Amino acid sequence: MKRLGTVMHLSERRKLIVRGDEIGSIKDLPRINSVVVDKAVTQIGKVTNIIGPVSHPYISVKIFNGISDSELRSYINERVYVQ
Repeated sequence: MKRLGTVMHLSERRKLIVRGDEIGSIKDLPRINSVVVDKAVTQIGKVTNIIGPVSHPYISVKIFNGISDSELRSYINERVYVQ
């Protein structure tokens, strides 16, 4: 399990926007379709897009079905990880 970053925002299309942790090189970026989990290792979605500077990218995470909006809001300002 590798730390992805901190959830900054929930978009209107049920995607989490994550501010990525500092990354040393482009090889350390997460792969598209990587599974994203919370600190309890519950799968919450998958990486769909990576934008911004390589050193601190923004990552868009498409949420899996079955996760409620209130549960999604609880992830704001929390760390998430990739498997």
